[in-house]
Amino acid sequence: MSSSATQANPQHSTRVLIYDDDEVLLDLLGTVLIREGYEIETTRCAQEGVHLISTRPFEAAIVDLGLRRTSGYGLVRKIREVSPRTAILAVSAYPSDWVVGFARTHAHGFLDKPFSLAELVRQVGELLELGGHTTETELAQSPAALGIEAAEVVV
Repeated sequence: MSSSATQANPQHSTRVLIYDDDEVLLDLLGTVLIREGYEIETTRCAQEGVHLISTRPFEAAIVDLGLRRTSGYGLVRKIREVSPRTAILAVSAYPSDWVVGFARTHAHGFLDKPFSLAELVRQVGELLELGGHTTETELAQSPAALGIEAAEVVV
């Protein structure tokens, strides 16, 4: 298992799980969110992601849906099952109708790759304000819900 845990501010209690198979992107997203004051756990392994979410509280999870080796879909479903208050931000470089539909039903927000780091920080902040306890109807109507345009800076 290859998880890493880091935090910028020991008093900050907002924990975010980041799941992606791209190690460079995983490190970049973690670094950006640490600078924003979040406590971060990263993983490239779906099984480890399930273990982490089952054993530790997370306020938010960022999950890449279209991974090469394994799918983020199962992890999103498991997060909803074992930690329903965790706000989920789904990301994908392949936003087909099916992917967007899945994210609309199972996640609290969606980012289409490429996205800007500023957009990521904004979305995470909005999702944490909403919390993971909103209903699907509230998710569909929220400003952090799907349909938000990706910015130009490529991640």
